[in-house]
Parts: sequence; C-alpha cells; structure tokens
Amino acid sequence: MALWILLAGAGCAAADWVEIPRHPVRSREAGGFELGACEVTVTEFTAFLNASDTTDYPETRQIEPRRKGRYAAKAGTARQAVAEVTLSDAQAYSRWKSQKEGRTIRLPTEAEWEIAARGGVAGAPFPWGWGGEPSKMARFDADGPARQGGRFPSNGFGLNDMAGNLYEWCAPAAGLPMGRGIARGGSWAEREPAVLTVDHRQEFAETYRGRDVGFRVLREIDKDK
Repeated sequence: MALWILLAGAGCAAADWVEIPRHPVRSREAGGFELGACEVTVTEFTAFLNASDTTDYPETRQIEPRRKGRYAAKAGTARQAVAEVTLSDAQAYSRWKSQKEGRTIRLPTEAEWEIAARGGVAGAPFPWGWGGEPSKMARFDADGPARQGGRFPSNGFGLNDMAGNLYEWCAPAAGLPMGRGIARGGSWAEREPAVLTVDHRQEFAETYRGRDVGFRVLREIDKDK
C-alpha cells in the first residue's frame, strides 16, 4: 500500500525549528530534540562568516568575499541551502549558533538524523513513506541545488528536503577512518532514487567541499524547562 505525506512545500523560513517528539522506534524510544526545518541557507552561513571575523573563507559558487573581510551571497543564491562546506565549517557554524542563541546547537548524529528523516513512519524507505513519484518528492537528477529549500512535500514531522537537494553532514562518530565523515540524504547530483533512502550513508573526506553537501543543525531541548 502506498503511503506518503503530502504537505505542500511553500519555502522555508530561516529560523524555523521542528520538534522531533519522543516516539517508539521498534524496541525503544527516540526523538526529543528540535531540528532545522530546512538546511542552513547561504544567508545564514554568511552571517556566521561575518560575525566570526573569518578572513580566509574561499570563494564558492554561492559566496563571494567583499572588502574589509566581509562575505556576501552571490546573485540568486541567498535562499539556497549552503553547499561547499566542510565538516569543520558545519561544526564551526553550530558553535557560533549555540553562542548566539544560548542553547546547545550541533550537528545531528546519524541515528538522530535518520529518526527525524523517517517522519514518524516506522520502516519507511523514504522521508515521504512508501510509493509516490520520487521526481515529485525530492530534488535529484538536477543541475544544482534548488533556488530555495522547502519546495517539495515535507515529511511527517514537517522537515523539508531530508531527501535530495544536498547531502547533510552528521556529527563525527567512532569507527570511521581518520579524516572521514558521513553525510546523509542524497543530493541534486544523484541519478538513482535508491540513493535518497533514509538509511543510505555516504562517506566523504572531512575536508570535502563539494556542491552536493551542506548541513542542517539540531537544537537540544532543555529538559529542565
């Protein structure tokens, strides 16, 4: 039986957080945190670069250096999910965001990312569940990232682009070879829908700076409140 979530995509607000509630997953419970509704955008990332006094960030297809050590989004990229970021870049952004909000903000672990991607539908191969036409559910087999995130249906938790658009860096984990990291979710550059499944893992060098990799961040819930 085909099952998928049809929540029309209407674009993402930069500051939107989605709560991933605690819910049963096979023999245990998972969730209990917030995740960015969309991948971190070029606008958000350049704000970090400018606030952190970075002076040596390389020019990319989305970001250009300006005078006096400032950075700006190139024309047409401000609302795109930021790409060409290394694992270290993503972690540095997370630390800055934590200090700015006074909350613990970090990259999700692989397990947290996958739980969120499933949208509360146990065993589903895709964020939208089963069935559906992949080309109408995610950005892949394309020429680059979408001009704005959130144009495809969100999953059961209200998360956008958990499949396609950009691979998303996850927090480093034990057991990986030195200098390697894992990203999840597939990207615009993939040609086969099978790569968009929620359990697909893609290994990259931690220093990889490709147009197909970005990230989103997790915000821990203060359990004392």
